[in-house]
Amino acid sequence: MPSMKHETKMARQSSCVISRNGENFGPWSIEMVAQKLASAELSVTDFAWDERLNDWVTLMEFTELKAHLQSRKPVAPAPKQSLTTTATRADAAPVLSMTPAKTTSETEDSTEWFVNRGQQRFGPFNYLGIIKALQDKAIFEFDYVWCEGMESWRRIAEHERFTTEAIRSLLSSLELSKSHGDVFAQRRHARIQIESEVLVHDNSNVSQGRMVEASVGGSGILIQNATLMPGQLVHVHYASLEGLPAFNAVAEIVSKKYSKPTRDTRAAIHYGVRFVKMDTRAQDRIKNFVDEKTAV
Repeated sequence: MPSMKHETKMARQSSCVISRNGENFGPWSIEMVAQKLASAELSVTDFAWDERLNDWVTLMEFTELKAHLQSRKPVAPAPKQSLTTTATRADAAPVLSMTPAKTTSETEDSTEWFVNRGQQRFGPFNYLGIIKALQDKAIFEFDYVWCEGMESWRRIAEHERFTTEAIRSLLSSLELSKSHGDVFAQRRHARIQIESEVLVHDNSNVSQGRMVEASVGGSGILIQNATLMPGQLVHVHYASLEGLPAFNAVAEIVSKKYSKPTRDTRAAIHYGVRFVKMDTRAQDRIKNFVDEKTAV
């Protein structure tokens, strides 16, 4: 933590001095600090001089910055643009329809599936449509699924036809891989299994976590925060590894592994994140690091 203290007092703390890697900058306005945090020029683990406490605090603990970010927080996430709203009957709830082209597999299995998320109903899907929607992150395994013959809605992750084993079996089918290869999303970047400590900040709270896989485009992280949702932006600080210095990134949560319901908001949940903003030097270092690991 910085040892020097900034002595200048202001009636209102509309600006502050920042300490990063042993150097002091500013005073900068709170708005400028927020912009530099969003562009990854600053990290939530950098320090700001807090006049009320007469001490340095991390940006994640800086009250004025937290209040500023909270005031700009959207009321609700933007709607998905890939799905279109239709209605099946005048008395029916809105249905978001995304049905793939007819296939031989669909002819053999004409079951119509529906997905429920909050107040919205998605469908009808054929079986491959559900798989593709999961792959495209249009729906998630913690959403609910139903088809004719089921007594009630069930989590997708808890239905035997959508288990990891069932989907792997589907993927390994030679016939499917030739005829319906577009069902499965192709990863743009190679991934490696690796562990590193991380800190995740969602503009309100900081959570500890552990990276379990990495790629040039993002990473898989176990985060001790069960409240994060796909589409949300977070700031992630990655600890250093042998061959890869510590780095920061603004990341979007693109997936969330379903787990049994718990009241513990600090339960460790597996999330997939996509890098949105980071220093170009960090990007180059990650690419070189992953390339070296995958070449072994």
